[in-house]
Amino acid sequence: MTKSEKMQYLYDNHFGEWMRTRMRIENEQSDLQMYQCVCGRLATGMHESRCSRFRARVDSLTVTALAALLPRRSER
Repeated sequence: MTKSEKMQYLYDNHFGEWMRTRMRIENEQSDLQMYQCVCGRLATGMHESRCSRFRARVDSLTVTALAALLPRRSER
């Protein structure tokens, strides 16, 4: 499965868990970068909400955190 397929599966089948985990990871990542975003710009709440690199990092970490909920190869 590609990253986008994994995200879509988790969103469709485990929406509540996806949202809770994503918000937790977004807050953790935001707290880790006090002044500078992963893209190098000033890390403000407004910037983080629109930064594609920050959003992609949060998505990747969320998929990783919820990997146990993904179907195994034999279940696809």
